[in-house]
Amino acid sequence: MLSHCLNPSCTAQFRFLHEGRIFKIERTTASLDDSNPQRLVEHYWLCGPCSLALKVVVENGVVTTQPIHPETAAPETAKENPASVR
Repeated sequence: MLSHCLNPSCTAQFRFLHEGRIFKIERTTASLDDSNPQRLVEHYWLCGPCSLALKVVVENGVVTTQPIHPETAAPETAKENPASVR
């Protein structure tokens, strides 16, 4: 059951369907003998503010979040001040 935002740095509690976004992740797991694979369906929630900036991704079987626009999430590099160059 969903209880809080998937973003680990967010403390928002899930209360209403109209707040944020719910993501459905489907995965297939193989049994030891590969004869009977199982389909797993999991649901994750991002609160409203987090859903505007983050997306849900699966990497190496782990569900996590990443910035939607990584170039805007990274701080700009400091530009050299020409007056300070000698």
